[in-house]
Amino acid sequence: MQWLLAFGLFLSLTCLPSGAADVRSTSGKNTYLSQANQMYLAHRYYEACNLFYQAIVKEKAGPSAWLYMAHCQYSLGRTRDAMASYRRIKETFPKLAEGKTAAMYLAREENIHPSAVPIRVHESGTNPGSVTTLASASMLAATDQNPLTGRITVVKPIVGHPEVATDTAETIKDYIRDLSPNIQAILLQGNIKFCITPTLIDRNPEMGYREGRGYEGMTYKQCPGMFDGQNVILCERTVNEVSNDVEAPLSAAYVNQTFFHEVGHALDGCLGNYSLSPEYQHAYYLDIARIPADAAQRLAYYMQKSHAGQEESCAEITCVCLGGASRHTDEIKTYFPLTMALVQKKIGLDGSAKIAGRRAGSL
Repeated sequence: MQWLLAFGLFLSLTCLPSGAADVRSTSGKNTYLSQANQMYLAHRYYEACNLFYQAIVKEKAGPSAWLYMAHCQYSLGRTRDAMASYRRIKETFPKLAEGKTAAMYLAREENIHPSAVPIRVHESGTNPGSVTTLASASMLAATDQNPLTGRITVVKPIVGHPEVATDTAETIKDYIRDLSPNIQAILLQGNIKFCITPTLIDRNPEMGYREGRGYEGMTYKQCPGMFDGQNVILCERTVNEVSNDVEAPLSAAYVNQTFFHEVGHALDGCLGNYSLSPEYQHAYYLDIARIPADAAQRLAYYMQKSHAGQEESCAEITCVCLGGASRHTDEIKTYFPLTMALVQKKIGLDGSAKIAGRRAGSL
């Protein structure tokens, strides 16, 4: 695969169309794009990927930034994210060199790994856009042989931090086993893995110095979990922003909500990042336009500007649909009816079914 990456990268660097934003041309400016370019040239793809995303969101960077972000995802082994980005570039910029390069990546990756592209089937009785269930219910039964629980890794703590408790790991296994066969099949097909860590900075120390999305000036020390494009990362504890002390274990309800919220992000990624689609955006903006000011303040995390609000609302709505212990269950059901109906369709739930399930308590 190295030759494929190198060839595609060569094309992206040499075939930029007239007027396109070439990331190499911004090196003299202190912008997200110029910083991303520096990280990319230094082969620091993790930092570069995040900076290209910031350039796209905050600086309205064009197709070249999208293409480089996809290259970073590819280099990090986040193939599904990369393919989703390439697909978006191909569909949005079909006549530009970036669109053609993205199409080349999609075609060659599909030829080499056919399962890398989500398989969607329209059959009688199925929801359009839902991924075909590839594993039988018996295969995904709640047993110790469940293939998804076999994808759990536990991070060893850094010096001074406590280890992950056995009970926490067993709780996560139970949550995975309780997912419906269809949901488990989507996660299996997407090669989703699960990671349990004492705190997020035990697994990703650099996150302790980076402001969290929607965290209003705080870093990821306070983050209870995240989805990195391939791994659902779940934290047993957080770290105090001021003292750097490890906090007490998160409550059972908070762990529950975090699990289902991050699974929501994972399903979104497996299904082609549909939270960024025009269809989702249309339903989302119709819903948030009707939310009263007092509720909007409480739901601000799910109403962030640009893509963040769409992605976070999708994850939390999925949490509610799957029966997770969301603090905002009633308000999500009240104020996001159109978006919720779309999420239910995408993940294969009956839109008329009663939303009920596991409740670990209120947050």
